[in-house]
Amino acid sequence: MAHPRERRPGTRLDRREFLKRTAGTAVALPTLAAILEACSKPGQTPVGGSSANAVGTGGLVVAGSPYPLARQDKPVTWTIFDDNQPIASNLPTETNATLQIYNWDQYVWKKVVQQFCDKYKCDYKITTFNNMDEALAKMRTGQLQFDVFFPTIDILGKMVTAKLLQPLNHDYVPNLPANVWSVYQDPFYDKQWRYTVPYTVYTTGIGYRRDEISDEQIRSMTNPYDLFWDTKYKGRVGLYDDYREAISMTLLRKGILDLNTTDPAQIQQAGQDLIDCLNAVNVRTSINGAYNGLPKDQYTIHQAWSGDIAAAWFYVPKFTMAEYQNNGYWFPQDRVGAVNNDLIAIPKSAQSPVLAHQFLNFMLDYKHAMDNFSWVGYQVPQQKANPDTLTKDISAQGEPYVFPWLSDAVVRETDFTTGKLELELAPDVDSLWHDAWSQFQSG
Repeated sequence: MAHPRERRPGTRLDRREFLKRTAGTAVALPTLAAILEACSKPGQTPVGGSSANAVGTGGLVVAGSPYPLARQDKPVTWTIFDDNQPIASNLPTETNATLQIYNWDQYVWKKVVQQFCDKYKCDYKITTFNNMDEALAKMRTGQLQFDVFFPTIDILGKMVTAKLLQPLNHDYVPNLPANVWSVYQDPFYDKQWRYTVPYTVYTTGIGYRRDEISDEQIRSMTNPYDLFWDTKYKGRVGLYDDYREAISMTLLRKGILDLNTTDPAQIQQAGQDLIDCLNAVNVRTSINGAYNGLPKDQYTIHQAWSGDIAAAWFYVPKFTMAEYQNNGYWFPQDRVGAVNNDLIAIPKSAQSPVLAHQFLNFMLDYKHAMDNFSWVGYQVPQQKANPDTLTKDISAQGEPYVFPWLSDAVVRETDFTTGKLELELAPDVDSLWHDAWSQFQSG
């Protein structure tokens, strides 16, 4: 098992690379029709039918969509189908099993997984995917059967509609109500947490070199997003190679808080703003610039996920406190910025469903969740994890979970009330976003 310090550039948290590598493609995921067709038997109507209400109630109902789109102000309760019920309570845990885990690369600490296996007398196998396109394609064939899967919010509707996930039996997961933030007791994207539990939480802000831009400078600015257009830093500015994150940043810069906007004028202007950024500072898009490039002084400013910056100290040229202190992170002081979270779920085809439920519960245990946080860099929504002391509490890696000068990278439960999430778009709107991104990419 490689320690984070030993990972080579480009292999860290490849869960993120999906967002960045597929940013310029017109179709990031298999079409819903393809998924539904693959999951239907010959002679049957594809699951979900033509009514979004057959799959879930609430949400944003879009013409032609077989399921509603979850929004923060329009929550969705997904249907539990007659032919896809939760497992019964009080079943014995499978013995001599191999827990089949399907996850992004480097997105769980194997030491924690082994501790689970020691407790439940089982083995484990981690199979990785590079993006959700690949993950869904393999799952819908039925050729590979997994017990645990790590999806993103924006594909949940597709997976429930296609019956690729099994609903959860809450009796096996007492650690969620006992330990997890209240916002996830009934999340808007999966009311009553019928199909998922939360895994990690993060914000999107600005990573910067503190030896070139002081904390006081960036925090005193009226609009710190303007730094991405500042010609003083020409050639040393980076954005994630991700159409949703990059365009969302330009929207926030203009005071537009709907990061799922359907307004063609707003989307087109955001694309033009990115072109202006390219002309002003020769902005670069990167896969690993935030966690790998900034520590190596390849950038002065880079768009950053809080988890990437929290873990950036693993990639400094020399492991000294002076090097650690060169990495900075800014997020709006009013906490009105981009936020999101990842999930854990159980596929319908799981061969060890009781063991899988036990794993979800294990990962929501305070100690195991925090140990995992210390290794992957991405925070966990644990009630006992005091956001005011995460910059002081020493983790399993021997350093604070988040260094004190990176306090903006600490995620708070209230961020999911004040913050804004990038969620699934209707196909025609998604095309508008892709068009704006493509124009930027073409210069």
